[in-house]
Amino acid sequence: MDRRGGERASDVADAIRAATRSEVRGAVEGLIGGYQPIDIAYAMQELTGEERAQVFALLDSETSGVVLEEVADEITADLAGGTDEQELAEIIDAMPPDSGADAMSVLPDDVKHRILNRIPREEAAELAALLHYDEESAGGIMTTELIVSPPDITAAGVLQHIRRTDIGPEAVFRVYVVGPDRKLLGAADLVDIINARDDVPLSKIMDSDPVRVHHDTDQQEVVRLVDKYDLTSLPVVDDHDTLLGAVTVDDVIDALQQEATEDVAYVAGASAYDLLTRSPWRAARSRVPWLLVSLGASLISAAVIRVFSGTLEQAVMLAAFIPVITAMSGNSGLQSSMITVRSMALGLIDDVSVGKLVGRQVPTALLLLVALACGIVAFGAGTLLLGEAGYGLIVGSAMFCAICSGTMLGSFVPLVFKRIGVDEALASGPFVTTMNDAVSLLIYFAIATGMLHVLGL
Repeated sequence: MDRRGGERASDVADAIRAATRSEVRGAVEGLIGGYQPIDIAYAMQELTGEERAQVFALLDSETSGVVLEEVADEITADLAGGTDEQELAEIIDAMPPDSGADAMSVLPDDVKHRILNRIPREEAAELAALLHYDEESAGGIMTTELIVSPPDITAAGVLQHIRRTDIGPEAVFRVYVVGPDRKLLGAADLVDIINARDDVPLSKIMDSDPVRVHHDTDQQEVVRLVDKYDLTSLPVVDDHDTLLGAVTVDDVIDALQQEATEDVAYVAGASAYDLLTRSPWRAARSRVPWLLVSLGASLISAAVIRVFSGTLEQAVMLAAFIPVITAMSGNSGLQSSMITVRSMALGLIDDVSVGKLVGRQVPTALLLLVALACGIVAFGAGTLLLGEAGYGLIVGSAMFCAICSGTMLGSFVPLVFKRIGVDEALASGPFVTTMNDAVSLLIYFAIATGMLHVLGL
């Protein structure tokens, strides 16, 4: 049967839902047979738990594996929990090792052990090894399905080996050359092997020093290396340079989407889980820590206002510019932090280049008329609205200093976060914005207190 592709998840879900309600025998089974497995997987996230269970029971092993690989972890756990363990073992065994390990990672430990006992020993050993790696490391996203060959095999011999090997297409683009104890000696692209003479040994074709990563390398660094060197796959090794597996381009895309989802959620002051879960209660619960952090920083702003209440009593009209000062400081900090976070993700900023960061951000704030222009505009607005040039000078000076401090704070907080082992994307969200509110208020009132005394206002 020809399968349709490119369907919207909501449309497929509506069609499945209508078929389940029709009570026509075989309606659901006939319908899902006309869709691509990936379309069914995306549609499953739109269905209720009961509808998902009904559909999942009708899927073949291949489609079931795609569903378990693509849906959110909570849905994977629900579907796996409602499936017979022998059937679940067959589904996981049919999946690529890395995908099977991801599906098993959400299961209780006792269920994992029982599933492994129902899978052939060699495949079970691969899955057990993959389960020990951190999910967001090179080891956690790599696949063990590789084309591996000794260096003395000819180009013709390698091609014959590939023809006899049942392996996914994403793993065929590169052949890894290993020595005794599976030590990585090199890598050869499939196109180079095809273009070589049949009798040329692999040792003459391979790159003897391919880019590689340790199994503990963070997936963000893996994505950066694949992008930098335009790789179709990246070998993963242990401390002894033993080849463990490879991260293929489809794994890189998944990792890139995950990192982007996390960063977008962090910038919004939420959790990546909010974008994946369909439970309002769970989404709300995951936001509580972020809201508490923002509340704490906001209370600092309230404390600053309380400390300088005397200044406000002396010139209460200055309160009109509090939201203006804090907003501009927060915006400049947010822009600066996002530039820094992105530069760090691309590998353009490291511990050595902190000085370069300062040299780049300070001229941006001082010399390119950002802070200066805003300060001049604020001076004019303050003079016009408050009716006194002295008040305008206070507002303009505070605006200039607040934007400069916001820019520097937004640049350095991500670096500090990374140094202490916290995701630097956290710094580009409400954390920097609320901290800049407090700092800008402190600057504003400190300048106001001093200049009111000096100018005799």
